[in-house]
Amino acid sequence: MPSRSPTLVPVHPDARRRRAKTAVLVWHDVVPGAKQVWFDTTVDELRAQFRALQAAGARPVLLDDLYAFLATGKNPPPPGACVLCFDDNTSGIVEYAAPLLGELGWPFAVSAHTKYVGVTTGKGHNTWDQLRELESTGRVRVVSQTHTHPPDLRTLSDAALRREMWEAKIRMEEELGRAARFVTYPSGKWDRRVALAAAEAGYKLGLTEDRGYAEDSPHLQALNRFSTHRRWREALAAIARSAKGG
Repeated sequence: MPSRSPTLVPVHPDARRRRAKTAVLVWHDVVPGAKQVWFDTTVDELRAQFRALQAAGARPVLLDDLYAFLATGKNPPPPGACVLCFDDNTSGIVEYAAPLLGELGWPFAVSAHTKYVGVTTGKGHNTWDQLRELESTGRVRVVSQTHTHPPDLRTLSDAALRREMWEAKIRMEEELGRAARFVTYPSGKWDRRVALAAAEAGYKLGLTEDRGYAEDSPHLQALNRFSTHRRWREALAAIARSAKGG
């Protein structure tokens, strides 16, 4: 049942005051050759970016651990901490990104729109079995990305927005056998009404594409993330500053 009065939860003051802050980065599909869309990343580009992250002092951490810190102010991530996210649950994430991340032992998150799990649209999407296998490693968190991935949640009616949040949450919990606590706003588009709908559905963390450190997010239902397609150099510099203590 929806809560009667959802609230937007602030970042804990102890987390907000921290000097060595956390950058959350987002990619989409990973492809072996020519890009189909501008926000694809080639395997060669991803390898080069991972090398640059290592050189900058990046320390990838679990999204769950970042959430716990932002909510409580306890157990801060190390300097240079970052969270690596891959949106849209496309096949290249499992086929190409996951092996590279496994070689490095780096945790990451995958956002999936539940209606299209295992379905081929313009691109193939990973199946529930593949998502369950990713989570079984202990290094991966699968995140809701609503049910149908509307182009802009802000344009939906209240009823349609509620369906997108709830249907995805229920389906994800049934398939993965655990609480679905995190949601990614498709294309990073959100406003206060969208964030309140996420909170009403029981999501504890909402992922945007607004740039900035995680600790500087306006609240937990609007987590800042750096787009690696638009702001790669800015994200890399942010991680390097954090690795040096802020």
